[in-house]
Amino acid sequence: MTGPKNQKGFTLLEAIIASSIFLIVLFAIYVTFESSRKTYTWGSNKLEVQQTARVAMGIMANEMRTAGYDPSNVITLLPTQAIEVATPNTLTFVADVDGDNITDRVTYRLQGTQVMRDSSSWIGAVFPVPVSEQLADGITALTFAYFDGNDAPGPAPANIRRIMIGLTTQRSAEGKQEAFPLTMDVRLRNLQ
Repeated sequence: MTGPKNQKGFTLLEAIIASSIFLIVLFAIYVTFESSRKTYTWGSNKLEVQQTARVAMGIMANEMRTAGYDPSNVITLLPTQAIEVATPNTLTFVADVDGDNITDRVTYRLQGTQVMRDSSSWIGAVFPVPVSEQLADGITALTFAYFDGNDAPGPAPANIRRIMIGLTTQRSAEGKQEAFPLTMDVRLRNLQ
């Protein structure tokens, strides 16, 4: 006895071919998804580092613009200037940066991969030990370039009228390493 000639169903060979095609399509979808995920992660990390650096740079620029604003008359009381330290990697200045009519001393510096802000407020005879806070992390370089009123580079601290801030961030994601330089030009409005 033989069975009907029009049996419905798949042969083993047809099932293997269909499964193989399904696996190839599934693998292609996975590869596309994984590639998109890596790209998203890398872009997200890049954006986070850049945004943190921009915020830190904005804070520094706003405070630097107040350099020389001295409601406590510290500059006349001590042998100091509005800008006390001006090196390629460190800046210290006096100003009322928080608007409380008390002169502050602020220092920006790089410690490892962190931009640090050291500050202290005048207490009538001295500046106390500064309090340090982190402004940004993931920074590989912090640089300052100084210019006088005629935009000539490298003046003495007493003649600085413009500061160029440079921050370089670097982030690694999925084996990619990339540096992102940021710069900002700050004109000191309280110094003549």
